[in-house]
Amino acid sequence: MGYRKVPVFAVMLLTIVVLAAGCTRKADKLYKDGLSLYDNGKYEEAMKCFEGAIDSNPDKAEYYIACGKSLTALGRYDEAREKFIDVIRDTDNKIVRENNKKAYMGIAMSYYQSGVYDQAKAYLEIALKNKELPSLDGDINAYIAECDMYLFDYDSALKKWNEIIGKKSKNAAYYLGRAKVNTALGYSEDAQNDYRSAISEDKKCYSAYIGLYLMLSEEGNTEGASEIFNTALKLLEKDENSIFYKSVLYYYGGDADKALEGFNKALEAGNNEAYYYIGRINQDKNNYEEAVSDYEKYSENCPADISADYCNQYAGCLLELGRYDDAKEWISKGVLMAAGSVRQKLMFNEVVVYEKLGDYTTAEQKAKEYLEVYQDENMEEEYEYIKTRYKEKKDAE
Repeated sequence: MGYRKVPVFAVMLLTIVVLAAGCTRKADKLYKDGLSLYDNGKYEEAMKCFEGAIDSNPDKAEYYIACGKSLTALGRYDEAREKFIDVIRDTDNKIVRENNKKAYMGIAMSYYQSGVYDQAKAYLEIALKNKELPSLDGDINAYIAECDMYLFDYDSALKKWNEIIGKKSKNAAYYLGRAKVNTALGYSEDAQNDYRSAISEDKKCYSAYIGLYLMLSEEGNTEGASEIFNTALKLLEKDENSIFYKSVLYYYGGDADKALEGFNKALEAGNNEAYYYIGRINQDKNNYEEAVSDYEKYSENCPADISADYCNQYAGCLLELGRYDDAKEWISKGVLMAAGSVRQKLMFNEVVVYEKLGDYTTAEQKAKEYLEVYQDENMEEEYEYIKTRYKEKKDAE
């Protein structure tokens, strides 16, 4: 019996289909591997998997979105935005609209993480206008409120948080967000109530315990602070995965040795956030070189978690080491991100660093700006001293 000869074009078509299917399977596997790595905080490895998935199958939007998120986590914000922009299409169908919303949110987060809050807010508002994926809207609104706070529009931020929480969005993270705004506005009682609400929503919201403990301690409410400290500590001792937060509590409770022991264990378990607090402990002991090393390891491993407080602490060490230009750079970054008492500390240090650099013109200007916002006898004395030095410098010229 003879056989039927298959036309050449059919063989070629079948080969193309088989190859395409193979590429799709490879891309999907790389994508799934990347998601697992991302969830475990291994952003560099995850990014490489997502890039491999894109190379194998450049037509899937989710690969670009995931890659953009990894790049954002690595602090490579311009590259991240390029990935998100590659996703956006001007086509009116549900899938495209969903991908566009995720992409605009991704662009917003790249700006948010880099401290460019006006741009972040603009892209968040674009994402919010997209009516697809309404499950994302709570977080989008929350980030808009955060941007308002960092842009010093506290009234708008508070209004936004009130709207979010008023819609029965009883989320511990939302109460934490509003607590920060109430703290910046000086509404101490409201902030404390928000921390308590966060705890009520999530008994393991350890950040709320710590925030409430610090507020009560600052107010001199020793009894209340002690009660919160002990309540949190009892919960943390029952939680095997809580070594990091337990150590944070020990640190703020004044037991640096116990805290350091815990942070080292957390570090061994892969929690790189511990570098920050190890740096704080070294800084408290005036071990500035060691503290700088710890802070640099933190920023290298946790670029997405860089905060105004980090900038202030790191810059403080650099000031002590006489690295004034480096300190000025980090103070400038911190001021863009800061609110409340941290902003005050950064603005104070900004005056100091310009004075150290001998730039009395800018130091005088910064001191004046500081005093327009804060009442501070130390800065008033510093301002008079700077004006004297500025005059002496001018006369010498």
